[in-house]
Amino acid sequence: LKINLLGTHRPEIAALINLGNAWFGVVDVVTDTVVGTATHMVGGSAGGNNGLDLAKWKDLPVVKLLLVPTVPLATVAVVCAPIVVGVLIVGIPFLLPLLLLLLSITLTIGTLSSALYFSTRQGRTKLHHLLEPMYLTFLTTHSGQRIIYDVGPRPSPQSLAKAVLPTGMIGKLVTSLLIDFIGSASYLIPLLGEAFDLTWAPTSMILVGALYDDIMPNLKYVALMEELLPLTDWIPSAMLGWVREFGPGILEEWRGRGQGMK
Repeated sequence: LKINLLGTHRPEIAALINLGNAWFGVVDVVTDTVVGTATHMVGGSAGGNNGLDLAKWKDLPVVKLLLVPTVPLATVAVVCAPIVVGVLIVGIPFLLPLLLLLLSITLTIGTLSSALYFSTRQGRTKLHHLLEPMYLTFLTTHSGQRIIYDVGPRPSPQSLAKAVLPTGMIGKLVTSLLIDFIGSASYLIPLLGEAFDLTWAPTSMILVGALYDDIMPNLKYVALMEELLPLTDWIPSAMLGWVREFGPGILEEWRGRGQGMK
């Protein structure tokens, strides 16, 4: 038995919903127009109207024509591949900014393409089936209800993070490793990485506090300081909390197994 209690959305949540509905309406209009035009062109060619004459295109040796540029390009690519790999291996310290730029461009294009696809009717349907269970679970939490509906004071960032972060041993292990990895990733880019720490430090503090505030209340301040101070990013503050919470239980289990074997 499930009971869903609905209320008035907070002003910022209502504004996001209205903005999303307006965007989806624009995407639906554009999609319907494009699909309708393409259908009309194909239908016109089938009925002998001024559409695309598909019969003429079928008679062209398209595959053979594509071989003309493909064969030399593939040959050049095969021959140059070892050279390109060798240059990348030798010059990767000098090419790192260029690689990061290309990676950023690729991620940006991929993000925009995904956002455009998930704005269509088909994409929204798939996204709805994927996110609905997580959204309903989020709404059952006290923090989730307070952030979506206007039912009291807004939850703190730490309580909100605590509502969505895992609570099991393996889930906390993966999350802690990811937090420490992002924190130490600043060493990949000297000097600029320290500037990244200024933005990651409060986020790390919130995440570590949400994970381990019940076990080590002061650990979040350690996470904050080790991100702000230079040359201290190597300290695995999140993993320290995981070891404190689950380490004694694991050691006790191993001792019990050892005694049982004896």
